[in-house]
Amino acid sequence: MKTSIELYNYDLPDNLIAHSPPLKRDSSKLMVFDKLYDSLEHTSFSNICDFINEGDLLVLNDTKVIPGRLYVKKESGGTVELLFHKTLNSQKAICIFGTSRKLNIGSILHLNKQYYFTVTNIEQNYVTLQSEHNIMHLFIKHGEIPLPKYIKRKVNEDDVNRYQTTYALNDGSVAAPTAGLHFTKEILNKLEKKGVLLEYLTLHVTYNTFKPVSSDNYLLHDIGSEYCEVNKSTIDNIENVKNNNKRVIAVGTTATRALENYATKLYKHDYKGEADLFITPGYEFKIINALITNFHLPKSTLLLLVASLVGRKKLFELYRKAIDHNYRFYSYGDSMMLKV
Repeated sequence: MKTSIELYNYDLPDNLIAHSPPLKRDSSKLMVFDKLYDSLEHTSFSNICDFINEGDLLVLNDTKVIPGRLYVKKESGGTVELLFHKTLNSQKAICIFGTSRKLNIGSILHLNKQYYFTVTNIEQNYVTLQSEHNIMHLFIKHGEIPLPKYIKRKVNEDDVNRYQTTYALNDGSVAAPTAGLHFTKEILNKLEKKGVLLEYLTLHVTYNTFKPVSSDNYLLHDIGSEYCEVNKSTIDNIENVKNNNKRVIAVGTTATRALENYATKLYKHDYKGEADLFITPGYEFKIINALITNFHLPKSTLLLLVASLVGRKKLFELYRKAIDHNYRFYSYGDSMMLKV
């Protein structure tokens, strides 16, 4: 099998990149592909309940996006952009950083000359910061929603609500689990009334999810890891559903990764820890039978994951059809459901 990331490149017209959310969450388009019948349907996400059956189980990621981008100053006056990565303890955290000039270990950074951070370690574009204050709380109070860089506008009040799922619960992500952005509380209630089971897990999305693939051979890419929590009760419910010949449907690549990481590592208990599974073509899925997901960036690890589910050739066929039907791509874009 060829493992060049260039095989996962494609051209996308600029006008199909979604820079803002749709007026209503569930008004986005939905492409439904059934691998068994090789069938394709174009509809609205508001009709998602028609494609999920009684007894099926839907797994959602309840992570909450924090205002994870923060601008601080050096003592010299230069600006440093921080993107939250993870906490080591309440007063110590690792961040991605960007600055026009070199940053050194021992440097002091400040926020409005009121809160101070000491640089204790630098590795590539990761910086470890120490503070007398709770760093997560400082981001939540003073940071801004970290919209993807391809959205070429300033963050607005609408983003605070819309770059967040309606079921977000646990603080910790710097990017939304975007497949979940389409779900309204009404849709979730309708699914439950239909007899669809809902389960939640947590995976905090970090820069690792969307950082560019670092090598032409994607197998050499360092996927990193992300903190996740998967309850044994969720796995038990999954086993019951499968025993009843019903489907396990993951909402998003992050929920998929958390579930498949659990299964691949053969855990048998509640799991709280890092998920470091890199899903690439050739991977045999152990839990999910269907995936609800957005349309992903070229040459991304997320695109590799989706290609692992339906095959590279079929995936690009679906993407071409999405382009032909003017689907909106990326985080604020439209959705697809893949039944395998």
